[in-house]
Amino acid sequence: MAVGSNIHPEDRIPRCLDLLGTIPETEVEAISSWYRTRPWGLETQPDFINLVVGLGTGLSPRDLLRATQAIEIRLGRVREAINGPRTIDLDILLFGDWISEEADLRIPHPGLLLRDFMLIPLVEIAPDVPHPDRGRPVRELTGEIRYRQIIEKRPGTGSGSGSG
Repeated sequence: MAVGSNIHPEDRIPRCLDLLGTIPETEVEAISSWYRTRPWGLETQPDFINLVVGLGTGLSPRDLLRATQAIEIRLGRVREAINGPRTIDLDILLFGDWISEEADLRIPHPGLLLRDFMLIPLVEIAPDVPHPDRGRPVRELTGEIRYRQIIEKRPGTGSGSGSG
């Protein structure tokens, strides 16, 4: 699960992590370091804080999407501008070997291999997880990154590795 914020991220991200832990049948298994990143698309906005959270869940991808969208709403997410500022943004990156091309549920996330702020934190917590389209561990796919937006890795963040 990718997590991002550029509106009060020091407040919103910890609250989001707490709320992810309350999703039924779901457990937070790993949290990557936090990364300060340049905005993408609409560049005249504050930098983002991005990270990846490994979840274990008994929910379906659709039910997990509903739960994460409810967290976004609870934390004040308003979808006004594409790639605009946001209080919180939650995206399902991978869901085991599940592949979905539905308009509102694309798994693997289409930006995963393109954007460093998605793939690098995922590799940090789950380097050996296979990418369902590529059939290779995500750690072997960093050469496919097209957009490099990470400015810095924030020290003292994250809660260690897991199999996320």
